Amino acid sequence: MQGLVIKEHIPCSWFHPKGIHKVVEKLKPRLPDVNRCLFVTLTLDRAYFHEQWMGPSEAYDLSRAHIRKVFHKLRKGIKWEGKIYKVKAPYCTKVEFHDDPEGWPHFHIVWLTRKYVPAELLASLWGFGRVNLKRITNSKFNYILKYVCKSGHVPIWVRRKKGIRIFQSGKGFLRKIKKNKTRGNPDGSKARRVITTIGQRIDNFGKTALLIDDRAPGVPVRYTQIQLNDNFKTLLDRLVYSIARDGRYLGDGKIQIIGKEDFYPWINPPNQ
Repeated sequence: MQGLVIKEHIPCSWFHPKGIHKVVEKLKPRLPDVNRCLFVTLTLDRAYFHEQWMGPSEAYDLSRAHIRKVFHKLRKGIKWEGKIYKVKAPYCTKVEFHDDPEGWPHFHIVWLTRKYVPAELLASLWGFGRVNLKRITNSKFNYILKYVCKSGHVPIWVRRKKGIRIFQSGKGFLRKIKKNKTRGNPDGSKARRVITTIGQRIDNFGKTALLIDDRAPGVPVRYTQIQLNDNFKTLLDRLVYSIARDGRYLGDGKIQIIGKEDFYPWINPPNQ
């Protein structure tokens, strides 16, 4: 029993450098075997979109809608150089953002098929930039799921949006598993309040901590999300000396709260 403990809250989110691993772990039991399946990367020609007076945000919206049209055409079948090519297999799409100030998106698509499809055919259907066609491995698939922005920098235009579907799967791509009927978050904490934009959610991640109450013998541990005065890491840097001096650091990012004086610096408004 550890008593009352405060620690950094790691959300299950594509937009948190640690939280993205929670998302992937949650997906893993449902991921199919994609070894040697059709793997396509679609990029955007910035010069083309700039000519249309479009930036990365508008280009994302337009290209996402266009991808759906590509899927539809391939399901119906397309004649190319005298042959009919059809791809009706289940699929998934994953978006990533380039590590530069503009953060232009590109898309990865995996179809659960080992059929041959000409790269030139896919390029003609896409029309918005380069197309890279390969066969994927399971390890490569797991790798591309772990990143949205490899530097951790989320582009400004993404931060302004209310939501983006980073990973999306078509019918039959993910395995079905029996769901446990649980309420709230997996760690038992209360659900986070809804915030308007992705940027606001990202900013709020750092100002949220997890309060773990394990004081009562025989009673289940209670987890509660709490809002902090400032970013968790900023507060920890400020308080680390007193925490270490009092022997309240428990390891693994956990800090023991013994009295009110230990708790107030985290949640009280400054100068009160």
